[in-house]
Amino acid sequence: MTGLAVVLVLISAVAHASWNLLVRRSEKPELANWMMAGSAAVLVTPVAIYFLVTSPPDGIGWLFIAGTIALHIAYFFTLGRAYKHGDLSIVYPVARGLGLALIPVLGIGVLGESVTLIAGLGIVLIFLGVVTVGSSSSEGLKVWLRPKALLADRGVMFAIMTGILIASYSSLDKRGVEHVEPVFYMFMLQLGGSVGVYPLLRASYARREFIGEIRQRWKIGILGGVLQFTAYGLILSAFRLSPVSYIGPFRELGIVFGVLMAALILKESISRNRIIGAACIGIGATVVAVAP
Repeated sequence: MTGLAVVLVLISAVAHASWNLLVRRSEKPELANWMMAGSAAVLVTPVAIYFLVTSPPDGIGWLFIAGTIALHIAYFFTLGRAYKHGDLSIVYPVARGLGLALIPVLGIGVLGESVTLIAGLGIVLIFLGVVTVGSSSSEGLKVWLRPKALLADRGVMFAIMTGILIASYSSLDKRGVEHVEPVFYMFMLQLGGSVGVYPLLRASYARREFIGEIRQRWKIGILGGVLQFTAYGLILSAFRLSPVSYIGPFRELGIVFGVLMAALILKESISRNRIIGAACIGIGATVVAVAP
């Protein structure tokens, strides 16, 4: 990874952990996440229009935009549902950690990238960290021998689904920003994702609840929207500098920040497994970042 890519990803990691903290603190995480996505799109509309006029996407670019919108609709839904049922200190590491463990697999198999032996060891360490954290809310590591028991925890189940989506859209977006200006690309996925997830959320929430969330927490919505846009916007820029197989895993250093925030701010009970798992993920991400 280049030095600039490392800096961009570090800033992104802090911003990402921060907006996830804000979502988890909400009484209605799904609505908070929806509001943040929508506010981010509204805030950057003037800039997006500028890039649409000066650097419009080509035909292939619009196909990538359509693909990432579809994936982000599912992502916003599963992430919000995960936080509705699970703690930040388990949902965040499992979702992000699983996603980063799968990203190199897709990067190598789909995008034709390659990783060094050292980077491979880091990815394995990340995967072990995910397994450890995922077992912390149930029967310990033995729970992985009983998938039904593991998935009975709805927080973990939706976190796993979110992780799969993260790996999918990351690999897609690596190619997408080759055809579309990153700022406009980010605008479209935020706008499309927030609009698309609305009908899914309406099945569980009344319209007055959406209005109430906006009225009561609009400041949090704007702050979270800025953090969302900053977090992934920087990653899209970093994709132009280094392989997704390296960028994806390293950005999950934010998992360590997320677990720390859960303990210090949300006062969640952090088990030994969660601490060990988060540490493995953090060390593995660092190994990937410094690997040649």
